[in-house]
Amino acid sequence: MTERQGAAMVAGAGVIFSFTAIAYRAVDDATDWQFLAYRGGSTALAMLALVVLRRRSRPVQLRQATPRTVLAGLVLAAASMVYILALSHTSAATATFLLAAAPIFAAIFGWVLLRERVQRRTVIAIGVTMIGVAVMVGTGLDAGSGIGVLLAALIPIFIGLYNVLLRGEGEVDPVLPALVAGTTLCVVSATLALVESSLSVSWRDAALATVAGGMALGIGLPLFNLGHRSVAAARVSLLLMTEVVLAPLWVWIWPGETPRVGTLVGGAIVMASVVWLVSTSADQQDLLLVS
Repeated sequence: MTERQGAAMVAGAGVIFSFTAIAYRAVDDATDWQFLAYRGGSTALAMLALVVLRRRSRPVQLRQATPRTVLAGLVLAAASMVYILALSHTSAATATFLLAAAPIFAAIFGWVLLRERVQRRTVIAIGVTMIGVAVMVGTGLDAGSGIGVLLAALIPIFIGLYNVLLRGEGEVDPVLPALVAGTTLCVVSATLALVESSLSVSWRDAALATVAGGMALGIGLPLFNLGHRSVAAARVSLLLMTEVVLAPLWVWIWPGETPRVGTLVGGAIVMASVVWLVSTSADQQDLLLVS
């Protein structure tokens, strides 16, 4: 797979991930833990369906799950959990736009753990992204409660670490970390939901959680895990800015979480940096800034 193809798959995965926020906002009565339990369960079922469908053509080798693969799945489950909990305490714009810090952590983890060099165009795109975020914050995001902002701030750390862990695994089957993440999320959240009340939710809420799990994660994660192999860790997180821009847009259209003008301007700047990065990710030689 070429770098451009991988970049397009990662950006496309971000588009699919972006529907999670609107699915969560549309829930009627389900608690956070109930929503997460059904999200994790539907993700695990989607991955198991892939295992069955591929059993003859390209079987999933479960024995390939190394400790690093399992750790990546656990980190992804934590990121998914924190994201939903952040949405319950703050606006979708705040929770998703804080994801813009993920390239910074991915670059740091990639350099420290993999000794991965950061190219000039990636640094430029990260800088442009940070300008976009500064515009949003400077004009006033609806930050919500302090705990919501704190939870949202953890998301880019987990996503950056997940990117680098997968990057260091090489040719690991993309189904494996997604299966670990979905199963972990389901078991942990279902346990907490039972302690809190029960797992009983309406069919509508269960369907919405499935959209955020079986569809968003079940389709988006394999795309992401395949595409990231051809893209440097710092650039992978940056390409996921498609989710950062589109998630607040969906909840603006419905149920009407109106973003500020500065949020839209900053989001446009972030999206422009993603488009530029994808268009320049062909076989180009850049000066390396970190070695």
